[in-house]
Amino acid sequence: MVHTHRTWGRGRVQCGPEAGRATRRHSSKALAAAPLLAAVLAAVLFAFAPAASAVTPVTWCGGAPSANDRPDVVGGNQIHVVYAVPSDGADRFTQLASGIATDSGAIGEWWRKQDPTRAPRFDLSGSCTGAGSLDISDVRLPHPTAYYNQAAVPRIQQLRDDLLAAGFDDAAKKYLVYYDQSQPALGADCGAAYVNAQSGGVHGYAAVYIAPNLGGCGALGNGGYLVVIAAHELINGLGALDPAPPGPPHRCPTDPLHPCDSSLDVLATKPAATTLARAVLDSGHDDYYAHSGSWWDVQDSAWLRHLDMPEYRVGVDVGTGGKFVFAANQPSVSCAQPSTCRWTWQAGSELRLSATAAPGYEVVGWTGCPDASGDVCTLTVDRSLAVGALFARPLRVTGFHLALARNPLRLTATVHLSAAPRAQAACSFARQPVASSSYRGGVATCTWVVPARFRGHRLTGSVELAAKGETLVAKRFHVRVPPGR
Repeated sequence: MVHTHRTWGRGRVQCGPEAGRATRRHSSKALAAAPLLAAVLAAVLFAFAPAASAVTPVTWCGGAPSANDRPDVVGGNQIHVVYAVPSDGADRFTQLASGIATDSGAIGEWWRKQDPTRAPRFDLSGSCTGAGSLDISDVRLPHPTAYYNQAAVPRIQQLRDDLLAAGFDDAAKKYLVYYDQSQPALGADCGAAYVNAQSGGVHGYAAVYIAPNLGGCGALGNGGYLVVIAAHELINGLGALDPAPPGPPHRCPTDPLHPCDSSLDVLATKPAATTLARAVLDSGHDDYYAHSGSWWDVQDSAWLRHLDMPEYRVGVDVGTGGKFVFAANQPSVSCAQPSTCRWTWQAGSELRLSATAAPGYEVVGWTGCPDASGDVCTLTVDRSLAVGALFARPLRVTGFHLALARNPLRLTATVHLSAAPRAQAACSFARQPVASSSYRGGVATCTWVVPARFRGHRLTGSVELAAKGETLVAKRFHVRVPPGR
């Protein structure tokens, strides 16, 4: 379902009709096939922007603009911010990045005041500290302004589809998009969101709209109405207001994506809160946040940090011969060789790290991993951890010699290897036990007592060198056993 946030005529706020029954929890198929438009109107088109309140100014320190999602420094589900302009628009990223970072910092500060145990987990780049390190992708969209000004298709759907095609499809991320067009916008929408509690990626988009004729939506970086909209859309995107029975008690009868018990609620349809400082996160805590009902509670969202729980650093070292290590349950947490990467994870997080070797190498083990199996390391973050992935070139046979001895009849193989195995290796003849084996440096020697029934026969088999149940190398052989006397 799509929620839209609009400005209307001067001096009055209206609540429009619902274009379909709103359901907060729904299948991904329903969202993809027929997103519902709820005409949710909650702003005023003033002749001047609403008065702003004091916020802590932030200077964005992310370096050169990038159209990509930078490597993560924070573990867990995250909110990634995108600044997007149409193909024919002016890119004002350098002028607006600090305002966007200031607004994200203001949302975090406001949220912590409303609930000291929670805060949104924004995607950071690690270039500095605090909100200034917000990872903001600077994306030029593939279509011109007119494409995003169509009345027949929701703007957020067009933005989402283009950004998905650009790679912003991580299921562990919600996306907050600041769409900036230099030409007047069609309509009066200030923002919109896909309302989905459990999913990121294709179902995890919220947007704030900036255009010359949307002055009533406020301005960036001053704590005014635009950051109220950003917080509003973000909370809707986290699945606020479950309409399933019995559902929140104060849902507006004709507008179930908004509560009607307080005009100061950040999700109100007729907001009195024109600055974020005046807004309330669920007035009375009985509709969508920190309530005691059986319906979805945004306080339980996986995209919120638990400030009342410890966080630990997890370091991952990608050794020589490695390509990268990534978290299988969060692919954006990735570390490329040669480097040691560190992420901050909430206590209790379950990680499944997967290692990929560079061409000509293979994964040979892990260090510091409590549960390693092949190229996968599984762990629970209950303390600070340091994990390393080990790689080596595959072993190969560089020399091979067979010798037969009589009385008793014995077959001895000497195998020269390209490198020494990292684990104690044992050899066998065609998976038959050997009488003796030794390994020194890169040379393995193993002897097999040949059963009498093989005398006078030609044997075809293999000499295998194995460690920890895994075959390292195998060398096939053909030998004629002399007849008995």
